[in-house]
Amino acid sequence: MQLPSILYKYTTASTAFLVLENSKLRWSSPLLFNDIAEFQRMPRFHPRVADSYKLLTASIVSAVFDGVELDEVRLTHQAALLLNLVKLMASEGNITREDILKGLTGEVSDADDKIEVSLRDYVDKLGLSTARVLCVTSENDNNAMWGNYAENHAGCVFGFRHIAKYDTPLQEAARVSYSAERPIVGSGLDFLLYGNTPELRKSTLHAIFYTKDQSWAYEREWRVITWRPNEAEKQVSDFLFFSEELESVTLGARATVKTELRVRELLAGKYPDASLYRMELKGGKLVPALLS
Repeated sequence: MQLPSILYKYTTASTAFLVLENSKLRWSSPLLFNDIAEFQRMPRFHPRVADSYKLLTASIVSAVFDGVELDEVRLTHQAALLLNLVKLMASEGNITREDILKGLTGEVSDADDKIEVSLRDYVDKLGLSTARVLCVTSENDNNAMWGNYAENHAGCVFGFRHIAKYDTPLQEAARVSYSAERPIVGSGLDFLLYGNTPELRKSTLHAIFYTKDQSWAYEREWRVITWRPNEAEKQVSDFLFFSEELESVTLGARATVKTELRVRELLAGKYPDASLYRMELKGGKLVPALLS
């Protein structure tokens, strides 16, 4: 999906003042997030690895007896050994493919559990307290977001543009995917044939860091992640942004006059190119209205 031209950050009024005064946004460790499952949903294979050992032997046998193509260069050491063994057995001519399938098909019933444990161990060793995540969204008129993250409509929403010439972090924002089940990153058969490929590693890490349960889909989240190994004890980092990045500030429908005056003052002093809006309720729908 194409990166939105503007990404939004919901805040309380007091946080909005701090952001505008300091030109800094707070990036936090996922350990502080309200979703306790952040970075904890390990992806899976379908079919499972445990169910793919028969498929592995069948694929090797089909390659030898039927000429079904395999990418032999990419095979794991174990799969290559199995292929060579089947070729040798077939060349002797005194054994049937049924005998080979019966004799060489193994099973590791807890293979998927072991893979999940290994993934969890890997993520734990990364140190989630050193991860820094900036969470933004593609919508500035989300009623639930205003209620949950912007002080029950009394806060603000910042609109940020990503600027190529400054190499701003939001250029690297990736969309969060939502699913009721743990994400699937490949088939167990491909894993047994070709192992932990660079493509699989990339999709696995993306699944861990950029997927959430379906119940959070209303957030329409995009996020940027960095790591700060020397700041584990803080669990938060405040990073500067360029004044040009701030495209707009939108006041909530319940924002006070005092909040509006303070935001106007701060925008005039440091962000002359940023527009100011206020949300209005029209026909039961939130609509941003430009303020003069």
